[in-house]
Amino acid sequence: MKKAPFLVIIGALLLSILLALVTACTPGSGSGNETASPSGDTGARTSPSSPPVGPGNTVGVPDDGDAWRISVIGPGNEVAWSFTETALINALTDRTALPSGVPGQFAHIFSTINNWPAARFYAADGYSVASILTIAGLYEAAQTITFRGNDGYEISLTRDQLLAPQFFFPQVNENENGAEPVYPVIAYRWRGGTDDIGAIRDENPCLIIGQRNPFEHTNPAYVENISEIVVSTDPCQAWAMASTFPAPGSIGVGETVKLQHEFYGLVKLHYTLDGSDPTMLSSVYNPSTYQPELNVPIPIDGPTEIRVIVHGYGKLDSDIAVFEFTPIG
Repeated sequence: MKKAPFLVIIGALLLSILLALVTACTPGSGSGNETASPSGDTGARTSPSSPPVGPGNTVGVPDDGDAWRISVIGPGNEVAWSFTETALINALTDRTALPSGVPGQFAHIFSTINNWPAARFYAADGYSVASILTIAGLYEAAQTITFRGNDGYEISLTRDQLLAPQFFFPQVNENENGAEPVYPVIAYRWRGGTDDIGAIRDENPCLIIGQRNPFEHTNPAYVENISEIVVSTDPCQAWAMASTFPAPGSIGVGETVKLQHEFYGLVKLHYTLDGSDPTMLSSVYNPSTYQPELNVPIPIDGPTEIRVIVHGYGKLDSDIAVFEFTPIG
């Protein structure tokens, strides 16, 4: 009977020691302790689906409660402006010197075509890219603008591809009837697959742009979860010209010619067979990334001149390549 208090005291001491050991070994406990990452540095880490937080304000959860922060990076890799949606609204309220006719906030339906290819509509509400570049002090100097998502996906557009007049085409992939002007936006409220502006909902910021013609494949330029807008002031380069297989010259009657390019999956090859110069409205040799059977070689049944121009985001159109084929046999 007299041993019971002694055992209770011993048990209590052992429990206290165990709790102290557990606390000491818990990551993040105690003053100045932080969770170490596998690379050996310290600091908070987020899951791959969450915005990373850290120096440079690439993207993260800001102090003002907004869900996202986007950095505009200019020459010299310097952050020209880092903003949340609240900061953007405030800047637009304080600033009126936007490019002529360009709105700050903009909501509209956008038409687009993807690389299937399939036509789609997007309902979007956001802030014009032109206004963001203006506030960052880079609108006039920008030549190539790259939009980077927090998952690593990015797209670059030349100044003209991003800021030239764009439209919504109700008859997308058919004709220009009913076209309405739109502006490229960083959309914070949007929804794909609908032409109902009332269907928009809060989403992670996404670059959404209009079309310059009703056949333009713009959907690959829609970048979700934007963390950075990188602006280059260097002159834009042009895409290399296309090539053919077989090479120009003599060819058997009824044989076919394939158009080729080093970046075949990133560009569109527009061509003509009537001697006229190709444009973005000319036939597309490679309309689909996912249905190769739609990318049909060109049959040669008589003397044929193929003219090809290469169009793709991030660079100027190529020079026009001219290939002449003479059937034999």
